[in-house]
Amino acid sequence: MRGPAWLHRWWRDGFVLLRGLPRRRADALLALLGRVARRAPGAAERRRWVMESDLPAARRGAPLPPGRDAVFILGEPERLSPLFLQAAAAPLAAIAPALGTKRPVFHFANVTQKAPGFGSGIAWHRDFPNRYITTRRGRFLRALLCLEAMGPGNGGTALRPGSQRGAGRASIVPRCPAGAMLLLHPRLLHGGAPNRGSRPRRLLVAQWGRPDDPPLGPEREAWTGRRFRPPPAP
Repeated sequence: MRGPAWLHRWWRDGFVLLRGLPRRRADALLALLGRVARRAPGAAERRRWVMESDLPAARRGAPLPPGRDAVFILGEPERLSPLFLQAAAAPLAAIAPALGTKRPVFHFANVTQKAPGFGSGIAWHRDFPNRYITTRRGRFLRALLCLEAMGPGNGGTALRPGSQRGAGRASIVPRCPAGAMLLLHPRLLHGGAPNRGSRPRRLLVAQWGRPDDPPLGPEREAWTGRRFRPPPAP
């Protein structure tokens, strides 16, 4: 087979763990998120957020403790700072060959975070077909950039290797170091337990697609549909 070994694992398992961002860039994004958490959002900003208290109890996987709340999904983080879009596009040298295109198309981004001690669980699901910015053929992927270390102890993403082609193998929760990236096939079964640990779990999630399978539906973000070119190899 041609291509790097990681690309073979991607097609076999439906996911791959790769280098994503230098730690200093991940830390800069965490600092931005910390400042956001300490202020009240504007009305338009709040509409792009999903709070823990917005989630139905059946979906959370654990009751929300009385008096506790936190942001679960922070939508369109690139509106807060261009650093988020730059970070989402940083690993395009891997995203492009995984998609089989030289010019990946940006669909959307968010920060999905699980607060320590009570952050919501995520049920087993596949990203295709999804309701928000999907495509006709499902020729896209999601890149999960771990802004801090993620694993079994803080509600890490659980995966069923090979499930992009069927039932798959036994589930695993890979350890994703700070700055590393998980690429997920849109048909891969994945989910996650609530964060019962003492450490937060914050991911920058970006969906990328191909020019020949454009986004459907009315939903659009500021950069949806833009094509990006990976940087030249050093």
